[in-house]
Amino acid sequence: MNDDTLEIQQLAQIYADGVMQRNADIWGDTFAENGTWILSADMDPVTGRDNLKAFWSAVMAGYPNVLHWVQPGIINVDGNTATARFYVQENIKDAEGNTFRVAGVYNDELIRENDAWKFSVRRFNAMYRGPVDMSGDWIGYPA
Repeated sequence: MNDDTLEIQQLAQIYADGVMQRNADIWGDTFAENGTWILSADMDPVTGRDNLKAFWSAVMAGYPNVLHWVQPGIINVDGNTATARFYVQENIKDAEGNTFRVAGVYNDELIRENDAWKFSVRRFNAMYRGPVDMSGDWIGYPA
């Protein structure tokens, strides 16, 4: 692995660390200044690091317990841009006490900004959502 690939792998781990710590600054600083997060096809994209942090904080308020794991990604670097794919799982307990699992894939675009890799676009697609025992809705890999 080259240095760029290792830095991007680390960036995905920092993102997960921000989720686990419930820290909007750690989480948000993984995005480029004008980065975009596309959480689902049903929601409008959120753009701009400050907007992302505010949106994420509001969403997380409804989920007091979140465990977020990311697997090593598949990364392709081309100069100061890159693409990556990371598979993730979350076990979640919402504000009403309901528990569920979300598993899916991030298809990412990255840029080198101020000598550091940042997510310029993160697109999440759920592949499974439902009970932890996997008896829920299997959506599968996005088309």
